[in-house]
Amino acid sequence: MTVPPRLIGRKEAAEYCGISPTCFSLWVSTHKMPPTIPGTRMWDKRAIDAKLDEISGIMSSAPEDPFDKWDRENRTGRPSGRDSLAEWRAGKEKRRAKYRPQMRLEYRLESILVYLAAHPDCDTASSIPNAGPAMLEELRKAGAVQLVEIEREAVCYALTEKGKAEAARIKKWRSLAP
Repeated sequence: MTVPPRLIGRKEAAEYCGISPTCFSLWVSTHKMPPTIPGTRMWDKRAIDAKLDEISGIMSSAPEDPFDKWDRENRTGRPSGRDSLAEWRAGKEKRRAKYRPQMRLEYRLESILVYLAAHPDCDTASSIPNAGPAMLEELRKAGAVQLVEIEREAVCYALTEKGKAEAARIKKWRSLAP
C-alpha cells in the first residue's frame, strides 16, 4: 500500500483544489492559499486544507481583537463591546476637558510656558530655547509671566500664579492627547 505524499507541487496542488494551476498561483499571490515551504517549490497538503477550511468558514485563523475579548469576558449587561468603547472614549474626552488650556495661546507660546515652569532658573529671553523678547511680551500681555527686573540690559521674567496653573493644565492636556 502506497502512502500519497504530503508535499505536492503547483500542478498537483491545483488538481487537489480542483482549479487550474494559473488560478492556484493567483490564489497564492492573494493569500487565499498558503505560500510554498521555504526553500522549496512544494506545498503542504495540510496547510492547503487549513486555508480551504478558513475560506469555507469551517474554522477561522483570524486572531480575536484583544479589546473584544476583554469586553466579552468583563461585560456587565451591555449588548455589545462597541458601546463600552464609546463610553470609554467619552470618559476620556470628559477627563481631558478638565485640563483644556484656558489662555488660548499658540503652541509655541504654550511650549515656552511649560519650559519656564520646568526651569525657573531660566528667566531671560536668551536662556529660553526658541523664545524671543516678542514672544515673552505676548506671554506677559496674556498674564502668564511678569517682568521682574531689568539689570544691565537683561530683562528677567517670572511665571505668575495664572501662568503656573496654565502650564500645569497644558502639560496634563498634552499627556491625555489621543
